This record gives sequence, structure tokens and C-alpha cells, in this order.
Amino acid sequence: MVTMAQRIEELRTQAGLSRPQLSAALGLPKAAAEKFETGRQTPTKEQQEKLAAYFGVSIFYLTGESNDRTRQEDWMDMDAGEKGFVPAPAAAPK
Repeated sequence: MVTMAQRIEELRTQAGLSRPQLSAALGLPKAAAEKFETGRQTPTKEQQEKLAAYFGVSIFYLTGESNDRTRQEDWMDMDAGEKGFVPAPAAAPK
């Protein structure tokens, strides 16, 4: 399972940001991202929400609990086809 520290590093590098740049973008102390990525500090719930919103991912994805990046708000706005639901075929008339 992916850890939150690994996920934060992955998202940051995909965005092309340095650790200090990410910290600054979130309004956090300069070394915050480094501490999160090395596991020396766990982001608070509020910081997790900021990170997830900044990267446009769900809290579950950020924490490593899911591999689905979709935020709940975005998922709720999707129609059934986008969510992967395929309606069952109608029963054949008798």
C-alpha cells in the first residue's frame, strides 16, 4: 500500500514543484512538505484537505487508501456512464 508520504511526493513531482514551492503554495512553513514526505510529520486534517484540493484528488487518494484520484464532489457530478456503471439490458418481452 502506498503511504501518504509517498503520495505527496508523487503528486508534487508530477506537478514539477520543489518541496519549498509546494509549502509556499499551500501557505505552510518552508520545510513542511519535506517533513510530510519523509514521514517526520503527518499533515493535520486541514493540511490534508489543502493538499488534496491543491492537487485535485480525493483525501482517500492522498492518504493512500484508494488509487482513484476522483474527489467526492467530482464523482457526485458525474453521470452513471462516467462512473463506470452500465445499465443492465432490458428484459426481453415474453
